[in-house]
Amino acid sequence: MLKRYASDHRLQWVGKAWEIRYALRQAKRQKGGDAKLIDLLPPAMAAKQK
Repeated sequence: MLKRYASDHRLQWVGKAWEIRYALRQAKRQKGGDAKLIDLLPPAMAAKQK
């Protein structure tokens, strides 16, 4: 079972490797297919990273 944790400074996904890969692919598809990991972060976290 995939669990997702987000805090102010980090994003953590816990689960089996195939679950994490599947979730990343699904999130990329929702964001347009060419999305980078930074695009998947919540807006507040992404703004701090740039």
